[in-house]
Amino acid sequence: MNPLSTQHNFQSLSLKDLLEARDLYHWHLTNKANVVGTAVRLYLIRKDEPWPDQHPASDDARVQVRGIRTFDNSEVRPYSWPAVIVLVRDWVDATEFGHGKVDPDHMVPRTLYMPDGRAVPVCVVAVEPATPAVSAPADARWPATYVGGGCPLIADAQGVERSASVGCLVTDGHTIYALTNRHVCGEPGSPVKALLRGATEEVGIASDRQLTRAPFTSVFPEFAGSRSFLTLDIGLVEVHDANDWSSQPFGIEGSIGNVADINEVSLSLQLIDQPVTAFGSASGALDGTIKALFYRHKSLAGYDYVSQFLIAPANGSPQTQPGDSGTVWYLAPHSDVTDGSERRLYPLAVEWGGQTLVSDNGQRLNHALATGLSTACQLLDVDLVSEHNVGANPYWGQTGHYSIATAAIDSVKQGPLRDFLEANVERISFRPDELTPEQIREKLARGDFVELADVPDLVWKKTPSRVPGGRDYAQNAGPEHPNHYADIDQPDGDGKTLREVTLGNIANMSVALWSKWYADEGVTEARSEGLLPFRVWQIFDEMVRQLKAHNDTKFLCAAGVLAHYVGDACQPLHGSYHADGFQDAPGATSKKWPGKGVHATFEDKMVDRHSSDLLPKIGPQAKAFEGAIPKIDDGRDAAFATVSLMAEAATILPPSTLIDEYIRLGGGSSARVVDGLWDAFGDDTAKLMGAGARYLAAIWEAAFAVADASLPAGAREISEQALAKVYQDKTFLPSLTLDKIGPVIG
Repeated sequence: MNPLSTQHNFQSLSLKDLLEARDLYHWHLTNKANVVGTAVRLYLIRKDEPWPDQHPASDDARVQVRGIRTFDNSEVRPYSWPAVIVLVRDWVDATEFGHGKVDPDHMVPRTLYMPDGRAVPVCVVAVEPATPAVSAPADARWPATYVGGGCPLIADAQGVERSASVGCLVTDGHTIYALTNRHVCGEPGSPVKALLRGATEEVGIASDRQLTRAPFTSVFPEFAGSRSFLTLDIGLVEVHDANDWSSQPFGIEGSIGNVADINEVSLSLQLIDQPVTAFGSASGALDGTIKALFYRHKSLAGYDYVSQFLIAPANGSPQTQPGDSGTVWYLAPHSDVTDGSERRLYPLAVEWGGQTLVSDNGQRLNHALATGLSTACQLLDVDLVSEHNVGANPYWGQTGHYSIATAAIDSVKQGPLRDFLEANVERISFRPDELTPEQIREKLARGDFVELADVPDLVWKKTPSRVPGGRDYAQNAGPEHPNHYADIDQPDGDGKTLREVTLGNIANMSVALWSKWYADEGVTEARSEGLLPFRVWQIFDEMVRQLKAHNDTKFLCAAGVLAHYVGDACQPLHGSYHADGFQDAPGATSKKWPGKGVHATFEDKMVDRHSSDLLPKIGPQAKAFEGAIPKIDDGRDAAFATVSLMAEAATILPPSTLIDEYIRLGGGSSARVVDGLWDAFGDDTAKLMGAGARYLAAIWEAAFAVADASLPAGAREISEQALAKVYQDKTFLPSLTLDKIGPVIG
């Protein structure tokens, strides 16, 4: 059908006209056995059909280009006209109807004629419904300090754990809610969990403000749809602590604008084929196009069930899959990216389900079914939250470890070791000039490699069932956890601390003495016996061993993960029994004590929120560091140097000083408290990290010198795949508790 050859002016048809025609022919279309669904959009023209200015030699030539129409073999052209689209399972050519072949009653009409004489064209498209294509879940590195759009939500229903995605934050002016799907958050009052501070924690409860479905004409009274329901499936989670949430969507590239205001006046067929993007907790980064509007996804008891949007995956993009429910799709207009500037994104729709269709080449393509976000906000009487805890960088929670590692490489003396580390800086951390949202988004979306400075937290502290290479046997419990700290400032009965005893005589840098010390202080569980310096000892020995064996892959892996532990050592709370406040204060209970929460607020939220101010200071502070680093000739010396760094950190910023200020500010993790800590200790934090960078560089250089071995010429870059294979091997630098590490370090 060509608009130049038809007597009807289809171009003048409105969206309202199309919906009125579909509603008028409701029974006629729903009772066709071959019909899968209907929608409205612009007419699809087969790619091999001639354009209006191309004149086929004869009518026979025009007929030859007709035939089956699919989404793959057709396209929207500038002259495409509004139409009702009808999806059918089997394509039957018009010539097959009648004459003893196919019953003509099964034929989908080419045109729907209205009582007032209007004519609405029908575009028939052949599709093959299928079961959803499912791939491995995205192995994204979820934020340690905040929960936001794109992050996973977890709810239990009838003994079954359901996961979905946070869509966005909304508010009624008083309370902040996380918006997701109703079928996920469950009945009002049901607890909802998320990943926070490395654990699965309850973060809110399901609100009674929910949407299931609504009569189509009650939502869009100007549109026809008397026997249709609009599927909405929107639920709100009333969050427990707004300070744990960010309105910044996770893994989204671009600046976020206002909600796309989609209503009866603004809704237009010009949305068809517009690009959209999202980040789902199951699939990671997603790109797609708006395939159709008001897609009828099922018909039951004479009523249609309609989805506001049908979104198709973009070519080559990962596909949405179960677990992405609740994800917000953002409109990314073509016109906003023509000048090379950061693209502007507009929150458009909330995914609630899917429709899988088979492409011409046999590939199953998962299409997202979604509800307009503006529709949901209007019905729930809430507004989008856009400026809540948005100061954090896109990777959230790892600024310290990344920056210390990068600054340490700059502190290594010129030579083969530095050349090798610089060649692999992006395997250890990030380049300081390449921390862009685009590059981080790419790594997050791939999810197949964790920078080595993150491995101890993001891999080894996890369980194997959740993360390949995980080493702990339960959340927040296992052999890796005590490797990250050591409570060396607690005085004994004589007033002496383990730190003083150890630094007074290097011979006291021994597993036997430390074990006895803990026992004398009543510490009986291995999980409470911090052994951070001994972990450094273990890694030092491994670096030397691998250098002597000329295994630069395993040497790099050991050197990279060492950055994490040295980063822990220069954080004063990792070397204190007051790690999270004054738990020994008079009147303290097991659940409440002065200063509770200071650890995460200082180490994570303050550093994240002010990372743009902090990062430029770390390198200069590393260069300006004048402390005396003990000579390092073996693993024991490396452990002793680690205790020296922990003592240096406690001098730069005493834990009690930090906790007192946190209490004075009122505690908690509000922006006021976080900013107050930065004002008080921002420069000290940079000094801490600068000291950590210098100690890390010294330990690397010492291992290289002790091994007295050369690295392969040419500063070889090690592949991410090779490194991942190493750190996922539980026999590589095994995570051990203090009572088990002695034989390993000799």
